[in-house]
Amino acid sequence: MKSDRNVFMPGTQQGGANLESQGRCDNCHGGYDQAVEPAFNQYGTMMAQAARDPLWLACLTVAAQDSIWAVGNPNATDICIRCHSPVGWLGGRSDPTNTSKLTGTDFEGVSCDTCHRMLDPLAQLGQPELPAETVPAAQAAAATTQSRDLTVLGTLRLFDGTTPFLDPVTRLPTWYGGGAWPGYVESTSGQYFVDTGNGKSGPYWDDVARHTSYYSRFHRSRRFCGTCHDVSNPVLANVTSPGLPERQAAGSYFHVERTFSEFALSAYGRGGAATGIPGVPYAADCQDCHMRAVTGKGCNKADAPLRTDLPLHDQSGGNAWMLGILASVSPTSPVYDPYNAAILGGAKYPGAKIDTAGLQWVPNELLAGRGRALQQLRQAATLEVVDDAGTTLTLRVRNNTGHKLISGFPEGRRMFLYVTFYDAQGRMLAEVNPYEPLRTARDAQGNEVDLGGGDLVAAAEVGGIQRHDERLVWEAEMSSALTGEQKSLHFALATDRYKDNRIPPKGFDTASMAARLAQPRWEGHDAPDYFTAAEYAGGYDEVTLAKPEGTATWYATLYYQTTSRAYVEFLRDEIEGTATTLSTPAPSGEAAAYIAQTDPFFANLRDWGDAIWDLWLHNGGAAPLKMTEVGTAPRQGLMTAVGGLRATWVRKRPPGWLLRWDEVPGASAYEVERLQGSSWTPVATTAATWLRVGRDGGVTYRVRATKVLPDTTVTAGP
Repeated sequence: MKSDRNVFMPGTQQGGANLESQGRCDNCHGGYDQAVEPAFNQYGTMMAQAARDPLWLACLTVAAQDSIWAVGNPNATDICIRCHSPVGWLGGRSDPTNTSKLTGTDFEGVSCDTCHRMLDPLAQLGQPELPAETVPAAQAAAATTQSRDLTVLGTLRLFDGTTPFLDPVTRLPTWYGGGAWPGYVESTSGQYFVDTGNGKSGPYWDDVARHTSYYSRFHRSRRFCGTCHDVSNPVLANVTSPGLPERQAAGSYFHVERTFSEFALSAYGRGGAATGIPGVPYAADCQDCHMRAVTGKGCNKADAPLRTDLPLHDQSGGNAWMLGILASVSPTSPVYDPYNAAILGGAKYPGAKIDTAGLQWVPNELLAGRGRALQQLRQAATLEVVDDAGTTLTLRVRNNTGHKLISGFPEGRRMFLYVTFYDAQGRMLAEVNPYEPLRTARDAQGNEVDLGGGDLVAAAEVGGIQRHDERLVWEAEMSSALTGEQKSLHFALATDRYKDNRIPPKGFDTASMAARLAQPRWEGHDAPDYFTAAEYAGGYDEVTLAKPEGTATWYATLYYQTTSRAYVEFLRDEIEGTATTLSTPAPSGEAAAYIAQTDPFFANLRDWGDAIWDLWLHNGGAAPLKMTEVGTAPRQGLMTAVGGLRATWVRKRPPGWLLRWDEVPGASAYEVERLQGSSWTPVATTAATWLRVGRDGGVTYRVRATKVLPDTTVTAGP
């Protein structure tokens, strides 16, 4: 793999470091305060489970097949392993690139040691984006770390084996140039640099660690997060221009995802700005939201300082759906699901399984992480009424995040606005962007059977009072000149974006967005005017809808869906070989395009098409989750009471009451309230069918389901 120019990117290379198990870190950093400790919170993130993510493994399988089709070998997926299993990749176990050599701690994903051994590739600059140190001890500690970083970086070479990564005179990357874009002025797209020693780097100079530690200002910087969260395709870059990933910042070529670039272009990334997120009044770095400051101790030692700026190892995005699935694998989990366990453990599909052993003892961590992901979604956006007079309704969808809304991996993710209009008698007059809940049944063998639904009603299928409005579906759709598709779900073969109307963050730098391939796109063309100057400055999208005649009230709900039906069907069909998007003979000269079912390379991957489809069917089709809502119609019109509500006293630590209720088909979440006097007070919103509510007795609770569609619909007219 080291000899393949197409996959080479700067950074510490395969075999360049051995990272420690996360379990060693738990000895001091876990088991003492779940609310703030690093271990409990880290285990409940998709970062920690990155190498166990079934959706990733299905995507990797397709990408390997695509890589063989395009360039004659599956090496493109080496980059997938580089990001999702740094322990395995740095340990030299990514070859072959089908994950078959990964073992043990390789499945710990982006582990503690991955982050806490990282160096700053621009160490010579001294993190100018941060305030200067004023305490002499901090200055000395930062200087020691800078010296360590430069020493290690000075040993690294570029692909030819002779050109140093650092210029020996400037001590900056050889291709840094004058520091102007698009030179090598950032290390993103998984180009991590790690210490070859065993010291741990962190954001404090006054720690009391029992191990060797370094005060790293880099760990306080937004650039630290950019290491993995600005992804480009180096294979296409190297095929087009050999060595391009060594000479240019990854944000300048072949867009895969641009979360860091989006942040860098925002008001938050260009000096900082006030946010609309509770508990985060101001943000200037990614960590301000995704590792927000809490009060507590960073380890279990008696002499550990109590800090008011302890970074919570939350790192949550919006993928609550997958965290719930992973939490259901352990028999000790309160949401144990033997159907999911059979799929992911390999009993049902031998050619598709994950490391379930590492999930057996963390179900509560995963469920807590799921709750934090739901909280992130609820805080990410605000719906505001701009104008409700006359014959139109104007709403403002405000992006409260520091990146586009939505951001990250583009395939299958979307956010959409569902709007309903009613007459004075409460009869529905119009329904914009209706979503049909997934319908399934079980066959005689107990397998899930698809009965339809689980998708937005397509524009070609709406009728009567239903309407589809593409403007109100915020997403990035890729295109591929290699496959000839205007809209393509081929992650590894995407060459451009067909659509990108995702809402920019506040203060978006429109002059620089195209250079980072982050400009809006519409129907295959650049669309810089898709948003107005006010929308770019304010970080929102203002949309106007025509009211049907006779409208008296209306309701609007913003939803997020992490994995669409179209994407899961794509993964299934590409892996099973029933798709037709790849031509034969292949550009690489291969005689066949679809080989996942016949080539021995895919022996441990070939069942992921069936497995991911089965998981999607069994787990509600990744039903859209409510982010926020606003309207004049009675809110109860979107709610329904649950059945089977019951309270059980549990003796597990901590003891207390556990509420359980029956699942409501089509529900996106459940809202739990308690009766206080004559009023109902919100307790929590959860996607699970259970909730721990404390020890108090004599308390009356109610639970209502938030439906993806209203409980009842009527035909417009008298």
